[in-house]
Amino acid sequence: MLKGKENQGSFYDADYVCEQLIPKDSFYRKFRGMVTPLIQDADLDGMYCDDNGRPPISPSLLAMAIILQFYRGFSDREMEKACMFDIEIKYALGLRLDERPFDHSSLGDFRQRLLENGKEKEIFDNILGHLIAQGLVKKDEIQRIDATHVLADLAIPTMVTLVKKGIFAVLKPLSKDKEVYEGLGKAVDLREYSKEKVNDEGPGRMDLEKRKRKLVEVVADAQQVLEHTKDLKIDKRLKEPIEMLKRILRENIEEDEEGHPKERGYKDKPKDILVSPIDPDARYGAKSATKRFMGYKANITESVENNIITNVKVMPGNAHDATTMVAAVVEQKELGLVPAKVIADAAYGSTANREKLKANGTMVVAPIYNKNDRAKGIYPKSMFKYDAENKLLTCPQGVTTEAAYWDELHQLHSFHFPMSKCNSCVVQKECTRDLDRRRTVGISIRHEEMMAAETYNRSEQYRKDMKLRPAVERKLAELIRYHGMRRARYRGLKKLGLQCFFTAVAVNIKRWIKLVSGSSPGLAGVATA
Repeated sequence: MLKGKENQGSFYDADYVCEQLIPKDSFYRKFRGMVTPLIQDADLDGMYCDDNGRPPISPSLLAMAIILQFYRGFSDREMEKACMFDIEIKYALGLRLDERPFDHSSLGDFRQRLLENGKEKEIFDNILGHLIAQGLVKKDEIQRIDATHVLADLAIPTMVTLVKKGIFAVLKPLSKDKEVYEGLGKAVDLREYSKEKVNDEGPGRMDLEKRKRKLVEVVADAQQVLEHTKDLKIDKRLKEPIEMLKRILRENIEEDEEGHPKERGYKDKPKDILVSPIDPDARYGAKSATKRFMGYKANITESVENNIITNVKVMPGNAHDATTMVAAVVEQKELGLVPAKVIADAAYGSTANREKLKANGTMVVAPIYNKNDRAKGIYPKSMFKYDAENKLLTCPQGVTTEAAYWDELHQLHSFHFPMSKCNSCVVQKECTRDLDRRRTVGISIRHEEMMAAETYNRSEQYRKDMKLRPAVERKLAELIRYHGMRRARYRGLKKLGLQCFFTAVAVNIKRWIKLVSGSSPGLAGVATA
């Protein structure tokens, strides 16, 4: 049952004591005046039972506390302490000086309630909608997009530890079935998989041979666990960890020549490999050919004129940067935003993204995305004349060929130029790098869109547009350096999404206050990155 905040005045109200202490240009004074009216209990009362239970802590108070928590980079316990002793925080939240408003666990409970009710984006959309209404974000304004990696809240486990964690995840719910658990204890030393020892591989420093022998032991134990559970009537709590343990073994373990289990080579493992049972959504990703990370990626879209974040989309670390591009832009229609252009780097410049966003009324401004490294530095497709009606293609030297076949997988016509013509061509080295020394060109069903993009990319307007793109890096730097978005606080995609939305809310409020006041809010953490 939801109960409103008490409005009765008190000698201990921060208003009475702190009115002269809090500067007029303080972020916290402006936060209270500008943000508090926009976040009300009534907006969040659908998460609570109307006629049952004890009155909860004001959800609007908890929502604003979490915004300030991400603004300051506090943990839950640090935020609880700040609400007790930090005068600026008390003033911003309208608390009495002698008030302890909530326990740190209430913040976690409130976040879980937001996730369970699908309201993790509610506060972000609420604030952004107000900024749109104020004209700080125009409905057809140009936006830019970029992604950054987010490290998972995990230590990278060794193979022995990974298998042990998988066993531990199964044993936890299985322990409630006393008969099966005790029977398994006769085949497996269950003490090895207790909460205290699941991360231990053994006493002392282990050399390579000891690690191999230990892996054989834990894989044998994992197989025993799966054998003892295969005939059980399995509920959801047990089914998920069993499937996870099977996946760990399937993706990472193979047999050697003598039939003993060993770890697969890195290149033999699947790309979408499970990193840890503790966070099944985390994945290995790459920032470059040599730098890898474990975790997630986050795409942000930002308005060009006032640098307001308009959306955030999270994805596993192994996903391509442009995976969530279309969704990040199209979702904005719910708030009435249809950007005229979205400016991005080459990773976002595929013809598929261009076509989908064109249907949304949005133009993608980005270099042409080309996954084929062999096509870089040679004559582009734009130099070839395509006759779509007759399925004919003519090269820059006037040689014409017809379509060789239709590639159903990639949705394109493949054209092969005659080797006799290519081998005698004076510009062969500039045109092809194929081993057979002839040019092959694929013309997709989106050929017209790609040609239009290439034509635009040679224009002066394109060069002006691309000068607007680098500023998004500053916004990412601000989120990372001052508000902790480099590392996930929580585990799982949905929880990371909540973290990113509240971080974006805090940053948008900072920007809003600065735009309205015409100056920086005056706190070290508020400095523009």
